[in-house]
Amino acid sequence: MKKITLLLTFCTIFTFAKATVIIDETFNFSVANLASEATWTTTGTLTTGTGRNIEAGGLIYSNAGGNYIHSGLGKKINHDYSAGSNYIAYKTFSTISSGVVYLSFLYQPNGDQGQTASEILGLSSSTTNSAVKIWAGKQTDGTKNPYRIGLTRSSTASGDIVWSSSTYSTSDVLLIVIKYDLSTYAATLFINPIIASTSEPTPVATAETDGTTRTSLINLMFKHNGSSLAKFFVSGVRVSTTWTEAVAAQSTASPLTTPTVGTASATTASGFTANWTSVANAVGYDVKVYLGANLVSTTNVSGQAIESLAITGLMSGLTYTYKVIAKGDITNFSNSDPSAASATVTTLDPFAANTINTDFGNISWGEAVLSQPASGSYPSSSINGFDLSAAVLYTGTVKGIKGESHTNRIAIDKSSIGGKITFPTVNSVEQIEIHATAGTAGNGFQLKEFDATTNTWSAIGSTYVYDANTKATGLDSIYIIPISRSVPTKFRIENPTNGGIYILQIITRTTNPALLAKPTVGEASGVTSTGFTANWTAVANATGYKVYVYQGTTLVEGAPFSANNQATESLAITGLTPEIAYTYKVQAIGNGDVSFSDSFLSFAASTTTSTTTGLNSNVTKNFMTISGKTIIAPEVGNFEVYNLQGAKIYSATNQSKINLNGSTGLYIVKFTNSIGNQFTQKISIK
Repeated sequence: MKKITLLLTFCTIFTFAKATVIIDETFNFSVANLASEATWTTTGTLTTGTGRNIEAGGLIYSNAGGNYIHSGLGKKINHDYSAGSNYIAYKTFSTISSGVVYLSFLYQPNGDQGQTASEILGLSSSTTNSAVKIWAGKQTDGTKNPYRIGLTRSSTASGDIVWSSSTYSTSDVLLIVIKYDLSTYAATLFINPIIASTSEPTPVATAETDGTTRTSLINLMFKHNGSSLAKFFVSGVRVSTTWTEAVAAQSTASPLTTPTVGTASATTASGFTANWTSVANAVGYDVKVYLGANLVSTTNVSGQAIESLAITGLMSGLTYTYKVIAKGDITNFSNSDPSAASATVTTLDPFAANTINTDFGNISWGEAVLSQPASGSYPSSSINGFDLSAAVLYTGTVKGIKGESHTNRIAIDKSSIGGKITFPTVNSVEQIEIHATAGTAGNGFQLKEFDATTNTWSAIGSTYVYDANTKATGLDSIYIIPISRSVPTKFRIENPTNGGIYILQIITRTTNPALLAKPTVGEASGVTSTGFTANWTAVANATGYKVYVYQGTTLVEGAPFSANNQATESLAITGLTPEIAYTYKVQAIGNGDVSFSDSFLSFAASTTTSTTTGLNSNVTKNFMTISGKTIIAPEVGNFEVYNLQGAKIYSATNQSKINLNGSTGLYIVKFTNSIGNQFTQKISIK
């Protein structure tokens, strides 16, 4: 018991000492608006900058605890929308799926609060909904000044807002702190808490039940929806994981000496250990990690003598640098300037590959879940170098339109939950082929590529939509996407809809082959009791063909059957069962994806094997014609007629036609001409 107690105590101290600032956003950009800033993404029709202008002078705020950490720093956003429809600007950070997250910022209305409920700023798990968001609104009696502040944890509906009982003057700058707890899924709101306080006060509002539970956060997001009026200033935004970081104070004391950074060590696929020399009088250190010029994270560690810190949560196969700031005690020493940048350090990527070709039925993918989780409860995991976020390996066999059969698939949760799959690094690529399906027409997926220069994901093309109405039941859709990259890169698939999407296979190629045309099939010939000849038209540039033969929906034993050479247009199929209906499809085969890839399967042709009578012929085709009960041959010869049980019921010699006055039904007619050629044909007498 003593050992367990000591371990728990150590873990508690370590967690407290190692805090993380996810984002420090002071909007100190040279551009005029967020739409022009590369580190932010703007969606909707207001993408030219109207409504979210960047203006000089950060908002200023202080109270008994001192100045807010970003008070007066950088620039501010002048948010000025009077109408619109779901206009969004967001900044992405590394996914947070556990612990607590704080969003702190300075806020002031721009004039009287004229709208009943205006969306301000929040943290989201996607770009369609917010997990936690601040609202401003006039009072219930219509009073616009003072106004009130409210909170939702996961809703776009004004009726779900939990309002603070206090009101605030539009002339005042507010320090707003919101907290989201990823264990209880509750959001709490604090207005003007004491700067540099070490514990949370009583929140002014708590939201616990509205909307769908958000199990992760990934975006800092402005959102404007409908015709609501939203006019305000925002500056000095911080996203962090501890209360002390959320309400940190500025210092006016002399700065500490700048640390000297060393070389990173203990590099892994998701991080490394940052090293530096300690600084006298420091109370701790901030380690800022950069991807190019973009700040990825800020991690804090307490203690003057500390000289290293393990950095985690990074992407594999990317090159980072870091800087270290010595932290002062505020009263006697302020923080040092940031150190010089470290030498570059590239995270490992053990799953980096020249090509990807997934097989979700392989044992390396683990056990597939037998039932699909409810939305919002999908797990996250890393398997074979793929990062699954709100996505899960799900059981089920699905047939493909290239003749393949997919065992298991990846089910991706809907957009509002942030469902996605991130690929391992691909060293080079010319073409991506994705097999997918969805339960509802209009659902689909987005393919995105990581841009290390901006630390953002950019869409490749538009949404790849699945049209279930044009597909046979149980078949996938295949999306072939040319994309030429000669250097290592990373891709991911996102679900942009509020429905389910399933990924059945992911293939990347270092070539960009053309998809062969699918063959046109003809009627079967040479039908016997044990087989037939499949016929089709040749396809340009094919190297051969595969013939898929089905009894119902099941491939017969040995199928698909192969035929070589581009000009081949038929293949004899044997070993079948008498009096059974079969269908067949034909696929043109390319040259191994060098310049041509295999075609989709042709449409199906149907045929039925004949009865077992010992009358199997060397030629079976539509040789004879039927007129009423008269069977007509194109030449004189001998007729033999059998029922489907194999019994002979009629014969005639030296005739070109015969008349059957018997019962209606199906019969087998054998005709032998004057030189001994035999023809067998199944006929129907009505």
